[in-house]
Amino acid sequence: MPKVSVIIPVYNVEKYLPQCLESVINQTLSDIEIICVNDGSTDNCGKILQEYATKDKRIKIITQKNSGYGKAINAGLSVATGEYVAILESDDWAESDMYATLYRLAQKHNLDVIKADYYKFWSNGFNKTAKIGQPSDYNVIFRLEPDKYMGKIWGSIWSALYRRKFLQDNNIAVTESRGASYQDTGFIFKTNICAKSMMLLDKAFLHYRQDNVSSSVKNKEKIFALSKEYDEIESYLQKYDLTQWQNLLLRRRIEGCLWNLSRLSSDNRRIYLQQKKPFMLSVLHNQKMGKFQLPKKKLRKLHLLEVSETLFLWRYRWKDFVQNIRRLFK
Repeated sequence: MPKVSVIIPVYNVEKYLPQCLESVINQTLSDIEIICVNDGSTDNCGKILQEYATKDKRIKIITQKNSGYGKAINAGLSVATGEYVAILESDDWAESDMYATLYRLAQKHNLDVIKADYYKFWSNGFNKTAKIGQPSDYNVIFRLEPDKYMGKIWGSIWSALYRRKFLQDNNIAVTESRGASYQDTGFIFKTNICAKSMMLLDKAFLHYRQDNVSSSVKNKEKIFALSKEYDEIESYLQKYDLTQWQNLLLRRRIEGCLWNLSRLSSDNRRIYLQQKKPFMLSVLHNQKMGKFQLPKKKLRKLHLLEVSETLFLWRYRWKDFVQNIRRLFK
């Protein structure tokens, strides 16, 4: 049994794939298996994978017709044999001591999940550290509770290790909706609520690329993909009698709505809001009735929507303008 199985879903990333693979084969933790799932790439990814597999016998290649991000990861999970599992996107790369450090701590503290900070990076060399917790959240063993909300631990499916048996025991996989985006949302939610022992590490290893124009997060047309992910999580909670997490899911849904609005074009933003406004105002009503709690910043946004949809949308247009100005100076 290798210590870590690194699963790399691959689709048309010939420009970035060598850097990703180099970062994995040069890990200081050598006892790993590297499972590359070629999801029907039409560029030179298949050739690149074969070249690296010839040089490094730890690399296993799964080739499938294009079926989407979720099915690619699940194909890797189905053949993984490692004690822990890591997921690495093929346009990102990891520092050489990432898996050695995470595995050592996971072993030492018998963790189901360990997550680390990460770097947001651009090809021009700009880097920014993304923190996944508050200062008091780091370097302690914890278990998430339904009545305690830790807002920042939801991201970073890839700067983490997951005990493989833990995933199997809790029937956790990635949603396989073909052509959709944000299919890791359900995986993140399920691992967070089901983990009996978890740790956040206040150190960054993973470099998360921000300027891959073909990344799913850049696709502004899939405006309801995130909503479908939350529907799938709802089904999971009902199926496995985990309804104590319903309020947390409701909070994640409203935060997802507000975040999704920030990434859409003006036209798609109106389309999305037309469908989601009743839900968003119902959450505000529950808040007023004392049934639900939200941070003040998000409450202010919902209050603004209640007062004026025009002003609510104008606020997002202003943020778009500010972000575009900032990009000019990067």
